[in-house]
Amino acid sequence: MAKPDDWIDQTVIIGTDMYGGDTVGTLEEVSDRGVVVRHGIVEVESEVAEIEVADFEADPEGEVVEIESEIESEPMLQSIFYPWAKINWMYRPEE
Repeated sequence: MAKPDDWIDQTVIIGTDMYGGDTVGTLEEVSDRGVVVRHGIVEVESEVAEIEVADFEADPEGEVVEIESEIESEPMLQSIFYPWAKINWMYRPEE
């Protein structure tokens, strides 16, 4: 695979054997060993909320139930190294 040195700081799409699926990001570095791509990783946080449930016939004082919900936070940018041996293909989309 040709090394796309002239694609530095531009958007690239690569397919790898590492994480499954396509990776879209900004090409930061190209070397004999591979490439470094900076892209957003969405972090999912969970939050536990307590809700009081009242069943007046069975329990007149109610019951506290914990419910876990997921909150999607802002994407964090992360640079990841992809070795040439794991890259199946790479291209720069037409902008």
